[in-house]
Amino acid sequence: MNNYIKTNVLCCGLLGALALTACSDSSTAQNFGTTEERNAFWDESSNLVAWKVMKGSDIQLENTKKALLGRVSLEKSGANGLARAGIAYDVSNSDGSPADLSVGNDGLCIAYQSDFDVEVRLDTEDYASSSVDKDVPYVSLSMKDGGNESHCASWKDFRTKDSDDKDGSKFATKVRSVQLVFVGASGSSGEFSIQRLTPYVRSDLWFGKSDGAHVETGFAKGDEGTSGQLTFFGDSSEAYFEWGYPHDDTELDEKIDNNEGIDGNVVFEGSSPNPDVGFEFLVAGKTTKNDKDFIYTANVSNLWKGMCLEYDSQMDIVMELVPGDSSAGTLENDVKTMTFAKNYDMEKNCVVFADVLDGSDDILKHLAKIRVKFAKENKAGTAVEIRRISALVPENLSVKESGELKVVTPTQSSNYKSGTSFLWDGSVDGDHVDLGISGATAGGVWTNSPEETDRYTFGFPKNLKTDDNGYVIASLVSKYHKFTGYVKSDEDDNNIATISLNTVSSNLEPADISAWNGFCIHYEADSEIRITIVTDSAAHKYWYAEVPYSDDMVWGKVSWDAFQNIDEESDEKIEDVIGVVSQVQLRFPYDGGFTVDKFGSYDQCGK
Repeated sequence: MNNYIKTNVLCCGLLGALALTACSDSSTAQNFGTTEERNAFWDESSNLVAWKVMKGSDIQLENTKKALLGRVSLEKSGANGLARAGIAYDVSNSDGSPADLSVGNDGLCIAYQSDFDVEVRLDTEDYASSSVDKDVPYVSLSMKDGGNESHCASWKDFRTKDSDDKDGSKFATKVRSVQLVFVGASGSSGEFSIQRLTPYVRSDLWFGKSDGAHVETGFAKGDEGTSGQLTFFGDSSEAYFEWGYPHDDTELDEKIDNNEGIDGNVVFEGSSPNPDVGFEFLVAGKTTKNDKDFIYTANVSNLWKGMCLEYDSQMDIVMELVPGDSSAGTLENDVKTMTFAKNYDMEKNCVVFADVLDGSDDILKHLAKIRVKFAKENKAGTAVEIRRISALVPENLSVKESGELKVVTPTQSSNYKSGTSFLWDGSVDGDHVDLGISGATAGGVWTNSPEETDRYTFGFPKNLKTDDNGYVIASLVSKYHKFTGYVKSDEDDNNIATISLNTVSSNLEPADISAWNGFCIHYEADSEIRITIVTDSAAHKYWYAEVPYSDDMVWGKVSWDAFQNIDEESDEKIEDVIGVVSQVQLRFPYDGGFTVDKFGSYDQCGK
């Protein structure tokens, strides 16, 4: 690992106190693009002094160890009766160039209290702007009564006021400052408190469009299917859930599938001010013996830092964390609750456990059940839609695994042998991968397959330069520090769009890569990405493993155990091929967009 990567690893962190800093080591930094394309990193340490009042803003700041406090007095004039004032944090690199905040995370989360609506802005101008009236990319957050709830915004959510662009991810790649702008009535005054500003990294547990009535918690211990199985609760005489479609007695899986999630209305029948109605699931499952249930618990304290919902609701949604007695297999009564406030548009909100557990995380060490309850409110609507349940996790733990670790001893082995570990980072390494293969100086260079417009097309960003061989990968990574684009394919397995590297050289000599134990890939994609090891390119002989689609940047971890032969009738085993691999490919067999910014050996997830 070179010094630059070591510095970056030490720089990255999650869920510290107020935490957005530019972090670099000017003595060791390498740059494969222009100076305007270097990266900034989140840091665990608080640096509250770095927040500055924007020009023309009447804000008094007070810096404490736990929060950034301020009092705002808005001007008495303003368009449409509104006025703005703000503070800014400079994230520029040491040479004054803008920073790439998108590396390794999906957006940002902010926990705050404010008497005003808050706009989180990304200053992407050619020079640092201090005007609160400048039209820069932003997301708007409503006023909050408390600072416990972390509101999270994906980079895709950022928009300029006059933009029709539905994906704002590009704005995060060149940021000079992050701004918090308070919007309120002209002449008004009020206070705010910012507790945290952190990277947004979620790990999906349930997605309504594809997962039916099962939440993939990753802690299954009980009988098959009991961990994460969704069930609804409610006393029909007091309250019950009425699906939007269909209205018949179909199974819960089918109802969720037809509604692409949980979608309908809560019907409150009785007079109870707080009827028990909602849905729940066991985290680790249960075992039933002699007509008696033994409920297992899970220790989520080091893995889950909070819970997230993607939802809109005319009611508050209360999530209950229910602990269990791990020796008796019963539930306990010491329940902790987290509230997701009602809203009127589909939002992705997270609640951080540290904010609701009052310093006691024992409940997270033996968590048995999660209940999601709909709160009754007088004179309020009852419509609710939930699309996604996620855990807020450290970035290095957001991993989709395929197969179990399998150490393979090759039956035949090339003289070119790989080192035990490698990692390609698009922000550091350009189009070249150091595979650690002695003597293979021409290997490890990423190239894209030439387009065959009658079979597939690549949709790379515009304004890329092609090299002498017609490849654009070098230009792509130089500008964007990652592979990004989309593919339109006819799904012919022998003619699939690829981004690949040769293990030894363009002559396709084989190498023994068994020491890697598999691969890790940091990605998001609209459909599967197929990681392929090729033994004979001309004969289309290869083995492959797939990582599933993901709406968020996650790690995909595939071991040799997950690889399968494209030739289903072949008697070859993975031991027969892993010592003679000439090429490694990322294959995109289906239509859709993709982003890949890191790729390495099996042990490199989260690095």
